[in-house]
Amino acid sequence: MLRVYGLICFTLTNAVFCYLYTDSVGSSLVLISFFLNLLCIAIGLNQSVRNKQLNLDTIIWVFVYMFFFLAPIVQINYAEYFPNSLPITKSDILRANSLLFLWNIIYLLFRRQSQVIKVSESTDNKAVLSFVNNYVRTGYFLAALSIATVTFARFKLGFFFGDADYSTLISNKSILLLVNISVQGAVFANWLFSFNTWKRKGNIANFIYVLVSSIIAIYQLSPFNTNRSYIGFCIIVIVYLYYSQKINPSRFLWIIFSGLLFIFPIMNNFRYGFQNFEMPSLYHLMFDQLTELHFDAYSNLIATFHYVNANGFAYGYQMLGVLFFFVPRNIWSGKPLSSGEAVGNFISTRFEMNFTNISNPIPSEFYINFGWFGIFLGAYLISKFVNRLESDAITDRYTHALIAGYLFVIYRGDLMNAFAYCFGTYVIMVIVPKAIFRLSKQSIPLQPVRRLHNG
Repeated sequence: MLRVYGLICFTLTNAVFCYLYTDSVGSSLVLISFFLNLLCIAIGLNQSVRNKQLNLDTIIWVFVYMFFFLAPIVQINYAEYFPNSLPITKSDILRANSLLFLWNIIYLLFRRQSQVIKVSESTDNKAVLSFVNNYVRTGYFLAALSIATVTFARFKLGFFFGDADYSTLISNKSILLLVNISVQGAVFANWLFSFNTWKRKGNIANFIYVLVSSIIAIYQLSPFNTNRSYIGFCIIVIVYLYYSQKINPSRFLWIIFSGLLFIFPIMNNFRYGFQNFEMPSLYHLMFDQLTELHFDAYSNLIATFHYVNANGFAYGYQMLGVLFFFVPRNIWSGKPLSSGEAVGNFISTRFEMNFTNISNPIPSEFYINFGWFGIFLGAYLISKFVNRLESDAITDRYTHALIAGYLFVIYRGDLMNAFAYCFGTYVIMVIVPKAIFRLSKQSIPLQPVRRLHNG
């Protein structure tokens, strides 16, 4: 009953907020289109919090609410232009909301809610990382320690405070991306392995192990030198992996909203040091960020409409670039640009935006390739993917936690960069340690000992 009451208050409050903030558009159709998507969000959140276990829907519907409902409403009331410099028009808003409504409806229809992740308390620390043995722990600890030692020797505390990074040593963007993925993945994986070991057996040696690993992680992944989306990824992975029994979806909703509206804005203010820092008011802390490029997913969806009108649909060719992101352009001369870069280049030549490599949400990816059919296809595939990942038969808690951590990145896009980062992280944090585990289990076969016979 309390859950239903809370969702009713949430829906009514946001409905009033929407009514007051979209008045500048002067269209009842715009208001209705936002209301329809708000209804989908309320239904999705209700289905999420009904589940007693943490689930991927919690993160998905928070993203839809923040990036496709709350942020555009604030932006419409704030100025005559979206953060990406596109003018705010009624026709664009109606088109975007219609597309998002179709996406939300299809996802709700095909998302099975009967699946519950069954995890017993006794398996929390033992089975979750069963592939981590002494060889894996030693290898990742030495790798993380070497990374931190070399980094500190080169950059000192400047790296921690974000005053220096690996771009001063590596000019090639592709190689720099691989280095960042590998370094961050190895350091975070080492911390997870050490924390898991300490939770299983809390002796002095394991305490020192997790303490040193924590110091390395704090230095390499500080809020001053690390993108806040990656810090969010780390926090979500830890929560889903180790505290799924103690934190229910309702409580986790408050954690996510607190992070998005309070913690991350404060961290972002410190990214450029402590000098000239002034703490903004609570209202400005929460809502000013919603008018910036951090929340440009909705406006970039609209930018995709204009891009398609001028260039036509990609008919799947854009997706080939996502699947084969690892192929260099000097080998594949016709390799498509990421959708964020393509749309960014397009609007920068027609509007007043100078930053070309923008994000592009996942509905835009399917629309730019297949139009309205792509919206149906994309929502259907995402719902089936979530169903499969959360089914009892094949649930892998470690993979589930990693996917949960990267959902914001995947949904915000663009898909080529998000897929490359997620795949690279999966290789470093899953495939490599499992390969080490299997190799360590292989023993050299011994020749049978011949029996000695007397006389």
